[in-house]
Amino acid sequence: MKKWIANIAIATSVFGASSAHAALPVTDWVGLVQTTMTAMQSLKTEVYENTNIIYQYKMMANQLLQATGLDVAAITEQLDSIADDIGKYEIYGTTLKDLYGTVSDNADYLKKIHSMVVASGKTKEQWFEDQRNLFRNGDKTAKALFSLGEQIYKNTQSVAKRRQKIQSSIKLSPTAQAAAQTTNQMLDVLASQNSDLLQLMSVRAQADADKEQQSVAKESQSAEAMRAITIAQDEELKQLRARVFSRKLQAD
Repeated sequence: MKKWIANIAIATSVFGASSAHAALPVTDWVGLVQTTMTAMQSLKTEVYENTNIIYQYKMMANQLLQATGLDVAAITEQLDSIADDIGKYEIYGTTLKDLYGTVSDNADYLKKIHSMVVASGKTKEQWFEDQRNLFRNGDKTAKALFSLGEQIYKNTQSVAKRRQKIQSSIKLSPTAQAAAQTTNQMLDVLASQNSDLLQLMSVRAQADADKEQQSVAKESQSAEAMRAITIAQDEELKQLRARVFSRKLQAD
């Protein structure tokens, strides 16, 4: 993977100029790869911190079991509490490993795209433009490539949300909290960059914009139709009242 990153750095002359703060449309491919790798490293740090916390809790439980002359009820209560905490941290650890797996899938997906761009002999911009045209015309390969990326990103976001939910229910040490905060930030950046990548690969952004415009147009037409109906009903009511009033005058 490190060798691959080095190759990507060399290949930036093919991909075009990059900017540390630019979105992918103006090419920050190396930044996306680095974000993915940093997110993976942050998760490794969290896994280590979480494993250490579990070890400390187990040591506490072992010390309580070896203690003598203490109230049995009090020891049992503390052991139950420690066991509950260990269970939460073990679930958290499993979730962290699942999240690491999805981010690793993300890295493999980027590697696949990079290989396809290089093999095409085209610039990155032209390759993505080709993908959009293929996707628009219903090409199965382009759709499969997009669907794979979309599924990986959805899985990553889903597990990330599960991790944060569990995280909010447990008490982290300052060190573990700092590691979790770093992971949160990197996953936010990764989600944003992945979204940019998907937009480059498909016409979804334009399709969504067109759909929204159509929705607004339909709502506008519906509102206009309702106003026309209301006006027509008011006019009919006025005419009816006028006829009734006229007949009453004639009767008098």
